[in-house]
Amino acid sequence: MNALRFAACTLAATCFAILGLAQTNNDLPSNKPPITIVTDPSWDVSQRPSKFDEFPLPAEQIASATSPLWGGTNKAVVADHNGRGKIIPGTVPIWRKRKASGEQEAYQFRKTVQLEADPIHKITLQVNCDDVARVYINKRLASAPMRDGKMKDGYDDWYFFRSVSGFMYDRVYTYDVTDYFFANYNNTIFIEAVSLAFDGSHAYFSAKIVIEFAPIPAPAKPTAVTLVEPKPVVERKKEALPPPPIKAAVAQTAAPKKTLFEAGREPEIENLHVGSILELGQVFFEANEYQLNSRAYYTLAALAKFLRQHPGLKIEVGGHTNLRPSLNWAAELSTKRAQTVMRYLTDNGVAVDRVSHKGYGKSQPRNRAISEEADDANQRVEVKILEK
Repeated sequence: MNALRFAACTLAATCFAILGLAQTNNDLPSNKPPITIVTDPSWDVSQRPSKFDEFPLPAEQIASATSPLWGGTNKAVVADHNGRGKIIPGTVPIWRKRKASGEQEAYQFRKTVQLEADPIHKITLQVNCDDVARVYINKRLASAPMRDGKMKDGYDDWYFFRSVSGFMYDRVYTYDVTDYFFANYNNTIFIEAVSLAFDGSHAYFSAKIVIEFAPIPAPAKPTAVTLVEPKPVVERKKEALPPPPIKAAVAQTAAPKKTLFEAGREPEIENLHVGSILELGQVFFEANEYQLNSRAYYTLAALAKFLRQHPGLKIEVGGHTNLRPSLNWAAELSTKRAQTVMRYLTDNGVAVDRVSHKGYGKSQPRNRAISEEADDANQRVEVKILEK
């Protein structure tokens, strides 16, 4: 009987493996072709000229995908331009009107792009303008810290415009903006551009964004299962074990309760208490870095909305590091990580007096090990409920 049962199990396992392999060999979805976004008259432009300040705009002053631009929203037009300008191939230079009316005339431009769930491989931005522009993607400034000989750290001897994304009409600026976009989201590209043309005739903005997608991962192949005929169990006589030693009771302080917080998995407010810890899913940092990456924005946008819906909550944003850095660097880095998240929340409608921050260094690791996996888990930010 045992032999027949073993044979039947083996046959069933073989059929399952064959079916699984057959499914794996089915044609997988093809890689999605790149998406190219170029300047053309479909872009939105502000109705009235705006002011181009020395420093970039704070997040609350950058128009969202649906809010009106400065003075109202119009459609851009094809712009006249200086024939010496390096217009990016495939693009149409745009402005509010065909020609600028005068010196230092600035406008805001906007384009939205809805990305599906396809994994992103790389996104490249090219900018050419006459004369100065800043590019914000999802309310984050995209610009390079170093310039050529005509510029000094983002501004030159004549025009003190810091952190610009394009400056000289005869240059094309190229940026890697992969981490500024994210999948399954309506991404917003926002531009401030200013004409410094002496004769007011050759103002324009020209840009191209190419979004390349990564291959869709193949499904995992089923693991082959080897069945072994069970051996008969021989019962052994139970031996009396000595009683366990009596240990003195040790008082333990219960660790604060931790709750995972992610977009679409927000906790019920009644389940949160003073001292509760929110583990922010997808909010992690590269080693020695405190800038947010694209994965973090799903969670942080949901957290900002959650806090706006529950104005009685006051929180502490706590930054953490892995176990590798020195104590001093860990304290500084973790503080900067907490400040980055706190700034995102206050830039997105959470009152400043409701959010504090603290750097915990490497004193509270999730994983008490030094490895790539442990580092990834420990380089994080968490939120503590201070008042409810």
